[in-house]
Amino acid sequence: MEFLAVMASLCLLASCGGDSDHTEELRDPEAPVDTTGTAGVGPEADIEESSYSTVEDYGRILSKDQLVAEFGAENLVDGESWYAEGTVRFDNSVLTDPDNGQVVKYVWEDDGNTLNHIEVCYYIFDEDYSILGTQVIVSECGVSTGMSLQALRDWNGSDFDFFGFGWDYEGGILVEEGSEIAECPVQIKLSFDLEEDIPAEHMGMYSDQVFNTADDIAQGVPVLVDLLTYRPAED
Repeated sequence: MEFLAVMASLCLLASCGGDSDHTEELRDPEAPVDTTGTAGVGPEADIEESSYSTVEDYGRILSKDQLVAEFGAENLVDGESWYAEGTVRFDNSVLTDPDNGQVVKYVWEDDGNTLNHIEVCYYIFDEDYSILGTQVIVSECGVSTGMSLQALRDWNGSDFDFFGFGWDYEGGILVEEGSEIAECPVQIKLSFDLEEDIPAEHMGMYSDQVFNTADDIAQGVPVLVDLLTYRPAED
């Protein structure tokens, strides 16, 4: 249990590969959302007993009070998240699920209690940004952390555009209306596979350019789903 608690606190320190704010084509992660009418569940409603495994399962918790009641304060580490190139701040609580070890970040509204969104990362880092471990968490739509770029393209059924890597908005997907990605309730961010050496032919993807999965440079590239963001109010 001590190791899992450490992993939670370190996931809090890490930014999961960069800022999750992108462009007008992408859902805006900084914009506060109104969760008061989501699925008929108020912020103080009790959560029915059930197991948690998918991103959406964790999204049934809509307040910090609920989170503490469900999992206990001993499984949470509080901190802060910064977005929009370090100009927008939110409080957060990082949960380590005591039943399965999954690490999930809850980002709160200005009141420090109402849910804005949740994030799940593939990588768990220490304070020196060394990788402690990885986790595969799925969305009900079929996307998961750790999913390869090619697998994501095959699941989507068509090619798509995405931002290059190594800058503030890296790995954001430009969502095309009507695509499987657009229909999925989670926002997807990509990154290079940090446990693989990047071949020389793919180094040009360290840039603020837009690439497409059909581009020659994207073929066989070690890129994966690094971060999933979920906003229950938008589902």
